[in-house]
Amino acid sequence: MEQKYTIRDIARISGFSFKTVSRVINEDKNVKPSTREKIRQVIADTNFKPNIYARNLNQKTNKNILVSIRKTHGQNTTQWFDYLMSFMIREANAKNYTILQEVIYDNSDLGNSMLEKSGGYIDVLVLFYLQENDKRIELAEKSRIPFIAFEKNPLAPVSISNNNQSGMREAAEFLFGRELTSICLLLGAEIDVNVERADAIKEAYSRSGIPLDRLEIVYGMNNLEAIRRFVDGRIEQGKLPQVFFVSGDEKAIAVYSSLHAHGLSIPRDVSVIGFDNIPISQYYCPPLTTMGQDFERLAREMFAVIGQLIDGDKNVASVQVEPRLIVRDSVR
Repeated sequence: MEQKYTIRDIARISGFSFKTVSRVINEDKNVKPSTREKIRQVIADTNFKPNIYARNLNQKTNKNILVSIRKTHGQNTTQWFDYLMSFMIREANAKNYTILQEVIYDNSDLGNSMLEKSGGYIDVLVLFYLQENDKRIELAEKSRIPFIAFEKNPLAPVSISNNNQSGMREAAEFLFGRELTSICLLLGAEIDVNVERADAIKEAYSRSGIPLDRLEIVYGMNNLEAIRRFVDGRIEQGKLPQVFFVSGDEKAIAVYSSLHAHGLSIPRDVSVIGFDNIPISQYYCPPLTTMGQDFERLAREMFAVIGQLIDGDKNVASVQVEPRLIVRDSVR
């Protein structure tokens, strides 16, 4: 099979920079004839085919922002991201930025990604769901693309995040105030943001002097089917908590489904609280009490930081946005 070369390969083989090779490919006149000839010879020798998509990006007059979201196989709850993305698109349009989005499941997906194929034309990278040894960071650094993370992560120097600690403490104290101390916290993968939420609620128990054996923390609740099966099991075993605290409003519908199927009432038999405040949560029956993310402000703060990175500001700081408790009818 014939080897497929990238623009990065052409830069390495020719000995010229990525930018210089890009200028030759895009027929920039401000390149020395001798340099142009050497690069063209390498292109001919390697039978290199320029990435037309990347070339089109380069011809844009506005800046290109790539949003990269990592999912796990079987994950089917991303409504909160879609809602946040709607505000991000609005902010991008207001600033005349082009916003691009791609989804990956594992590092092997990056071979055909925009980050790999068109990295030299991306001005800022926004990373969702970082993990250890995340190759997206390696690619960003190789292409010298500034990047930020959504939610705090030690792998990223700059992040935009919810204040998960204060949000979880406020939610726990609200439940304690209603004498609800037996809580089952349902979380997705054991990533930093979920560990942070778990640690915060454990801290709230300790501060209030409530035994930690009243709290159950369950990871791996990545999709509706897994949550439905888990709640079904708890009901069948007679091990219901007073509260199911679901990290993600969209996932709460699976809890509702299981409870209703077993003839149980919310909140009379079991209370349910979420985290997000996506628009649909107010239309659940009963309407869902939730710790609401300020999606609009998260998007606004994100693009303020992106603007600083594009301007080359060296003093860019991470931003935390306070969530807000939305009390509805799903907690007694």
